[in-house]
Amino acid sequence: MKTVLVTGGSGGIGQAIVQAFAEKKYHVIIHYNRSKDKAEALKIRLEKVGLTVDIIQGDLLNPSSLDAMMHELSKRQLVVDVLINNAGLKNDNPIDAMPDDDFIRVMQVNTEGPWKLMKRLVPSMKKQGYGRIVNITSGVAKEGRANQTNYAASKAALENLTLSLGKELGPFGITVNAVAPGLIETPMTEDVDQDTKEAYIKRVPIGRLVKAEDVAHACLFFADEKSGSISGQIVGVNGGLR
Repeated sequence: MKTVLVTGGSGGIGQAIVQAFAEKKYHVIIHYNRSKDKAEALKIRLEKVGLTVDIIQGDLLNPSSLDAMMHELSKRQLVVDVLINNAGLKNDNPIDAMPDDDFIRVMQVNTEGPWKLMKRLVPSMKKQGYGRIVNITSGVAKEGRANQTNYAASKAALENLTLSLGKELGPFGITVNAVAPGLIETPMTEDVDQDTKEAYIKRVPIGRLVKAEDVAHACLFFADEKSGSISGQIVGVNGGLR
């Protein structure tokens, strides 16, 4: 049984990813930082239907917390075969109204956090000659978005990490890919007004917002053992919009 670690596993997209991998008989580790109640509720719900899940806490920006998280995985004798870097933060504002701290924090959570976690998990993946890393980015990484300079820049940086690590880690049997969702109904996008959503839907060829489950399906594809020759790829899950 392969083990997958899903960061931000109790969020909107995270829950869909966790459930999809659990249903495919992966041993799923739900990572959370502050949302312990949500992570525990998800674990209980999935275990009731016979699925295998664990939860683990960690602040991805805190080296001591990350090291404790690695120690806890080792203590439980869990080796991560698949990493889904899903945890993210969005805090929008025009550039002249955005506090410097908001720019820095979003960049840290969306780019530095995944980098620090990958740095700690890559050695064990190298040792076993196998690994799958999937980064959740965004369509705005390529096209930009007004009033989202911090978020767009952070996801663009994560996509470049994906491309660079795909080249660096390929010789060790580790693939690195990214899934770039379009607009999805999740708690992170609940501040998007209905008019904006309807205007967006009119532009989408499939005529609807994509679902969190669609993102989870793309992650499953990249994580599959048979996808070993696919690396350094960024796939948009956006209904054909771009």
